[in-house]
Amino acid sequence: MKVSVVIPAYNAAHFLPRCLESVFAQTLKPAEVIVVDDGSTDNTAALASDLGATVLKCPNGGPGAARNAGIRSASGEWIALLDADDRWAAEKLERQAACIHPETVLVYTGIQTFDDNGVRDRQPAIDAASVRKMLRYCNPITPSTVLVRRTAVEQDGGFRIDSHGCEDWEMWMRLRRMGQFEAVAEPLTDYYVYPKSLSANPEKMLEALGRIIDTTLLAGLHGLNRWAWRHRILAVQLCSAGLIARNNGLRNEVGYMFRSLCAWPSPFWEPRRLAMFAISVRNGVHQRLKTL
Repeated sequence: MKVSVVIPAYNAAHFLPRCLESVFAQTLKPAEVIVVDDGSTDNTAALASDLGATVLKCPNGGPGAARNAGIRSASGEWIALLDADDRWAAEKLERQAACIHPETVLVYTGIQTFDDNGVRDRQPAIDAASVRKMLRYCNPITPSTVLVRRTAVEQDGGFRIDSHGCEDWEMWMRLRRMGQFEAVAEPLTDYYVYPKSLSANPEKMLEALGRIIDTTLLAGLHGLNRWAWRHRILAVQLCSAGLIARNNGLRNEVGYMFRSLCAWPSPFWEPRRLAMFAISVRNGVHQRLKTL
């Protein structure tokens, strides 16, 4: 099978060497490696070219626009997405290719989260049947884990370019109507977390959620059912915002957790939120005591 790797990159010169090293070390060799320079002001483009990638220069438009540009220029029937600050285990593409069936449109893997201090945790991939249900209220698929059928991702015009932060979630929701998902449980993708990354900004995440909740997440729902799902989605995403705040030392951790419980106070929907709120309150008290 022919796989094209598409890497959107904005001022990513610091991360590209380790990222591309993991791509060129794949046991299933990609047909091409395309780095989309998304209007960088550093030497991202020159470095990517020196390291052996094909470089496509575009005006800055965000990850969705960059991925679309790379996919349009790709020749492979399958597209492997990879963010410039992440990396793969050597067998990642080979393991995914072995899962593909005629009806498959997307294959994802588990992730290993790391930062500048080392590995934070390892998260096996959730089974595909559960993921298809979870996509209604959260996004359990990290873009860098994804191998996607090119014709499927292009069918509706590619990634939305008006939603920086949830454009991947919106795409998975559309893809689940087109075919089957498959999962490789092992954490074969290393996901890098650092303070300046988009995933570390809860307000931008919630802003992006507002752009897709009506058009995609609640599509086909009406009346009370639509109202209920809106509040459940908000409850889960506000809880996620609280966790982002906690992991990045932001002050509004308790506020996000409290808003989550207000959005959907039932203890029977994502009951872990209650425990998380208690931990957030405890953290807030400890912070206050330190300042006394």
